[in-house]
Amino acid sequence: MTREEELKELASNLQAAIARARQLDLPTSVYILSMALVEVSQTIEAELRGQAGSE
Repeated sequence: MTREEELKELASNLQAAIARARQLDLPTSVYILSMALVEVSQTIEAELRGQAGSE
């Protein structure tokens, strides 16, 4: 599995955790997971830009 695939899987897992935390009415957990998702999403974008720049 490539780093990009791992990051996308992590993003998917975070989205599922956010949905579950919302169901359980855990706003602090939703906020923390959302911030983690932002970080992962930004890392994915940077990875993709890096790949495009090296081609």
